[in-house]
Amino acid sequence: MSLAEWITGRMARPNQLDPAGGPEQPWYLKYGSRVLGIVAAFFAILFGLWMIISIIVLNVKCLVAGIIQMAAGFVVMALEAPCCFPCIDQVDQVATKMETKPLYFRAGLYCALAVPPIFMCFELASVFGSGLIFATGVVYGMMALGKK
Repeated sequence: MSLAEWITGRMARPNQLDPAGGPEQPWYLKYGSRVLGIVAAFFAILFGLWMIISIIVLNVKCLVAGIIQMAAGFVVMALEAPCCFPCIDQVDQVATKMETKPLYFRAGLYCALAVPPIFMCFELASVFGSGLIFATGVVYGMMALGKK
């Protein structure tokens, strides 16, 4: 098996054409939500690390909020791009199982993961990092509603 076949197999999703039995979505919304999730996870991890460094000024609440934000970023990255974790087989299994769930389940999960760091430490890093994860959840929620 070549490297290209392996990467393509890891990125393929079982319900790629019709996710979770929901209404058919336009291509830009389907792929745009996934790209937004990947970008949101990257910035959540980056700004979570920045919040952890804030322990220098003895701000313990921001330390805990940064750890939670980084964990949320890793969860979102694992669900949106399981090909980023090639050594962990369970990530691919969990991502495949998540693809079978309805879109509103993913929307609720992302919104629930994004809220605690903002309430614990209201700084620009937490608002931007977790806000992008929340925006991804909102996009998935709008996709779950379908055309009206």
